Amino acid sequence: MRKLWQKRQKDNIPVRLDKRALYALAALLFLSQLPHVLHLPIWVSAIGVGIVALKLVAHHKNSAAINAVLSPIGMTAIALGGAILVRMHYGYFLGRDPCVAFLFILVSAKFAEVRKSSDSTLLLCLAGFLLLTQYFYSQSILSALITLPAVLALGNALAVIRDSTNAPSTKNNIRMVGKLLLQGAPLAALLFVVFPRLPGPLWSLPDDAAGTTGLSDSMAPGSIGNLSRSDAVAFRVEFNGPPPPAAERYWRGPVMSQFDGREWTIEKHSRKIRVSNTFAKEDIHYTVMMQPTQQRWLFALDHPASLPMSDTADPADGRTLAHLTYDLQLKSAEPVTQVMRYVQKSSLSREFEPPSRPSAKLTLLSGKNPQTVAFATKLRANSRSNKDYADAVLRHFNKENFHYTLQPSLLGDNPVDEFLFSTRNGFCEHYASAYVVLLRAAGIPARVVTGYLGGEMNGNYMIVRQSDAHAWAEAYLNGRWVRYDPTGAVAPARVDTNMAAALGAGEPIPLMARQGNAWLKRLKLSIDEMNHDWQRLVVNFNNESQYKIWEKLGLPKLKLWQITIAVLFITALWCLAVLGFPLVGSGAKTLEDKLWYRYVKMLGRLGVSRKPTETPNEFIDRASIQLAHVPMIRTLGDDLVRLRFEKPDKKTSGLISVIKRGLHKLYFYSMMHRYSASRP
Repeated sequence: MRKLWQKRQKDNIPVRLDKRALYALAALLFLSQLPHVLHLPIWVSAIGVGIVALKLVAHHKNSAAINAVLSPIGMTAIALGGAILVRMHYGYFLGRDPCVAFLFILVSAKFAEVRKSSDSTLLLCLAGFLLLTQYFYSQSILSALITLPAVLALGNALAVIRDSTNAPSTKNNIRMVGKLLLQGAPLAALLFVVFPRLPGPLWSLPDDAAGTTGLSDSMAPGSIGNLSRSDAVAFRVEFNGPPPPAAERYWRGPVMSQFDGREWTIEKHSRKIRVSNTFAKEDIHYTVMMQPTQQRWLFALDHPASLPMSDTADPADGRTLAHLTYDLQLKSAEPVTQVMRYVQKSSLSREFEPPSRPSAKLTLLSGKNPQTVAFATKLRANSRSNKDYADAVLRHFNKENFHYTLQPSLLGDNPVDEFLFSTRNGFCEHYASAYVVLLRAAGIPARVVTGYLGGEMNGNYMIVRQSDAHAWAEAYLNGRWVRYDPTGAVAPARVDTNMAAALGAGEPIPLMARQGNAWLKRLKLSIDEMNHDWQRLVVNFNNESQYKIWEKLGLPKLKLWQITIAVLFITALWCLAVLGFPLVGSGAKTLEDKLWYRYVKMLGRLGVSRKPTETPNEFIDRASIQLAHVPMIRTLGDDLVRLRFEKPDKKTSGLISVIKRGLHKLYFYSMMHRYSASRP
């Protein structure tokens, strides 16, 4: 028992990793951490990278302080402290961002305690998982390219950890992994195209409670102006025909009808209605690829003439991605947490007839902004009708000294009063809010509509960015809702062209909205086009996309067992091709080997078979003795040996001709010998 216990103790002694294995793991971990540096807090990156650096230093320098930090107690303290800091930073723990940040720290802590091969194997798995978590944030082509160096480092680490002493050099390991990746790429592409797709992502995470990108369910002075400083893509659009003019690219989103004197909010419960395609103009067809917003709104041009459907779904099944509310908002059942692609139809019209009369609350005002109410009362008394009053308010914005800017003055408790009669500078939300308040003060039902205005064509699709965020107004006149854009009365270029054309010098315009930097914009647009194609052809590839491929090839929909057999057959052929068809023939490939093989085969017909242990010269000597009546055996054998083992010269071609003639003679002699031996 004592010897058995001593043996177990000896087996449990950790084997210290050598320098090469340690650096291979460190390189893998660094390349797995690199994609997360941009979206994790800087202190998380500092902790993770710092632990890796300390481990490398401790391998070369025996420091009591460093060893204390890297000890199990030290790593446990860092892990617990990291968990507390992550919770304090994000305000919650169960979500994408805090979980990835905590994993980032834990993987580094695991690297600090690596002692033996089993620890290294576990670290390889954790590093691979950490690398995959970058796809929680982005599934662009850049994310795929960033993964490639880490995959090469993973292959190198596997080879080094297996046997660091006898393993090939790092360069050879990377070359080997690259070769394996190239050999496996056709099979991966085949499986990608034919393998049945899952109806959703491979992972499901709790919704993050952090701030979202894009429009929200409320609007206060400055909210859209801050959003318009962003170059982030809101959605991309592919039109079935020519795109609409810039002045008609109103992308409808949240509709605000409740006002507390400062902030506009949406109705909590909006009635659903059926789609009524009764608009005057011809419908326009397009496909939207919307970025995640963590909100329920989907965007459509002007007035939706259909409910959004997946672009790969069968129209006959009637499945839709959202419903339409009475104020023409498209709302999905769940928040948009991943890229959503849908087909939509819209009617481009400045006005539309509602399904029912608006409620009286669309004329309610809070007790604030008394100057605005007084001004509206005076202006309404001088107007002949509601429409005349609405136009008069627009003329007021146009004639007075109002200024369109992304840097408006701060407003107090009565923001509409201060904006109309004091500061007179603001962004679209200031003008839309003031306009609706003026209409409501005159008893006209009105509301604020938020969304996007504009979009930039990039090849065959349009990019709508957060900088295109916009707010406008709708007024109920003569039984119809009519769109009014007071921003256009102050800065017409904002409606006809874009935001940059309407803003003056010195404004904080985002890069992609600026007029200059043409080469940089072209570069970014080219990159965006690649990402768009990647998202459309690769990330959004699903079952319907597979069926479309079968249709283009003229093939019927294959059953699962048929797909399995076809894939196995093609895989077997590809493996044989990669391995050089090792089972097809075992003869020599060079000319010298082929000639020697024929020589040995014909001597076998004459009754002299070569033994496995014989050298060529020994075989020739034995054959020439046994077949002394055949004088060409010795001469032909010597020529073959000289051709095979001596350096080639100018006489080689002549020697080959001599050998071929000799083999022809030996062939006929062997055939005659076989014929004579077969006679009784």
